[in-house]
Amino acid sequence: MKDKPALDLTKIRARLESARGPLYWKSLEELAGTEEFQAFAEDEFAERTPDWNNPANRRNFLKLMGASLALAGVTACTKQPAEAIVPYVRQPEEFVPGLPMYYATAMQMGGVATGLLATSYLGRPTKIEGNPDHPGSRGASDYFHLASVLTMYDPDRAQAVSNNGRISSWVSAQVALAGAREAAAIKNGDGLRILTETVTSPTLTSQSKALLKDLPGAK
Repeated sequence: MKDKPALDLTKIRARLESARGPLYWKSLEELAGTEEFQAFAEDEFAERTPDWNNPANRRNFLKLMGASLALAGVTACTKQPAEAIVPYVRQPEEFVPGLPMYYATAMQMGGVATGLLATSYLGRPTKIEGNPDHPGSRGASDYFHLASVLTMYDPDRAQAVSNNGRISSWVSAQVALAGAREAAAIKNGDGLRILTETVTSPTLTSQSKALLKDLPGAK
């Protein structure tokens, strides 16, 4: 880094004394009108990119930018899968196209449920906010809550029930669960284990207690 030349303070004072009207400046270099300041004013990155003033180099820059834009345009031309847009046969009364609907929900994190409000357009959630009527959030939310709506549109999200790696159905899952419960009831629940995260839902808690009451041997 080369040293800056010393400023001539005598010339600066003389310029200030001879000035008529207000004189605005941000630095002594600007006030003195040094060659370094003039080069900086003409090109902010003069020392780091001196070749950009060369017309040939500017053409190379435009070539690179043009190629980048062309490649970006090609990647954006990916053909999307065909989707059928079918109108409602019996449109729900509460659905008005273009107007959102709001649902009270909760999100569990660390064993604590936070009350939230979900904004939905025709069944598609788009925004998560805190529920001002919930004592756990009081209208506040964090980035975990805001980002949770993206999981609804995750391409890796399971689209169907699977059993041993094969696509199944909810009916088959209910039949399998009912059969496991009947088999456990023969042994009064002995050998039945339920693996779950920390449960804070009152509904799920009451269902678990009812199951353990019917099958006291389960855990």
